[in-house]
Amino acid sequence: MRHGFTRMVASIGFGAAVVAAALPGNALPGNASEAARRPGSLLNESFTGATADSRFIGYGSACLTGAARGKAPAEGSNHPLRGCRRDPAGPVPPGGAARHGYLQLTDAHPEQTGAVLFDSPLSARDGIEATFEQWQYGNTTRSPADGISFFLTDGSRRLTTPGAFGGSLGYAQKRPAGRSDAQFVPGVDGGYLGIGLDALGEYFGDGEGRGNGCDRRSPAGTSSRPPAPGPNFVTARGPGNGVQGYCLLAATSEDRSSSGRWSSALPGKLHGDLKKMPARVSAERAEELLDPVKRTVRVVVSPGPNPVVTVDIDFEDDDGFQEVLRFRAPRPLPATVKFGFAASTGALTDVQLIRRVVLRSKRASE
Repeated sequence: MRHGFTRMVASIGFGAAVVAAALPGNALPGNASEAARRPGSLLNESFTGATADSRFIGYGSACLTGAARGKAPAEGSNHPLRGCRRDPAGPVPPGGAARHGYLQLTDAHPEQTGAVLFDSPLSARDGIEATFEQWQYGNTTRSPADGISFFLTDGSRRLTTPGAFGGSLGYAQKRPAGRSDAQFVPGVDGGYLGIGLDALGEYFGDGEGRGNGCDRRSPAGTSSRPPAPGPNFVTARGPGNGVQGYCLLAATSEDRSSSGRWSSALPGKLHGDLKKMPARVSAERAEELLDPVKRTVRVVVSPGPNPVVTVDIDFEDDDGFQEVLRFRAPRPLPATVKFGFAASTGALTDVQLIRRVVLRSKRASE
């Protein structure tokens, strides 16, 4: 793995493009509960059990592998988090695996949308530090899709429905298939910041009407024609409401390739290589197989009158956290925030999991 790599960060709207060297960070504490006991803890949810904090709202295919399997949740509906469907697709963790479970946003069935929404305000007065583990792996199609988003919203607004899915990753707006006569699907209400961990790469582009109403647009253009601008991107989008905003702020993008595709400057892959899970695998063995394809993500919005956002990722390559994005945060930072995770599949599929979510006051962590 490369050390001290140089990357181009395309910072749009709130900051100029910069070239910066990645700085390895400190490793995540041994487990989420240890982090949560430190000063400034706002929330700690491991998602390893048969139940989760009741303030989390499940949406669509989101489920807990720690609970017993059952009926598939209805697409496009809210529900308490419970067990996953009886007929999983792809190399998913076993069901009924309390203490060894995961929040499963999607398995590898096509045309799934899954999200969890935390509709309780958390103080952002001293900034926010969010750390979580994510998995993207097990695609049953030629390419994986769509990716996982982590987003913050204005804490004074309700957070009961995600934004548009597909390339909008449950945060931004979308005009289906980019048709000018199609009705927009709105973005998440009161959106403040949406970080896309994007295996496919569509969230980087302004196709399908993403960024509608923004003065400055994605350098990848507004075309809705495939293919996606490029795989393996981390992209940030800013404030939005309804069908307006969600403008591109920053991305791990480098110069366009000769084929018209953009390349990503990430020092590792968001997507893991695990393709199979043994039949009747134990929960403990599944954890062992999943551990190498885990990516631990840290998103920080600093406090103060001129807040800065940083995104660090541990790619499980013995280099620890590496900074992949740094840009000026949208101003003002709301007094309180809510948050969510979202993922989806379409004609292309993937298994997409979350674990050990910790939110803390940034000032207390300094």
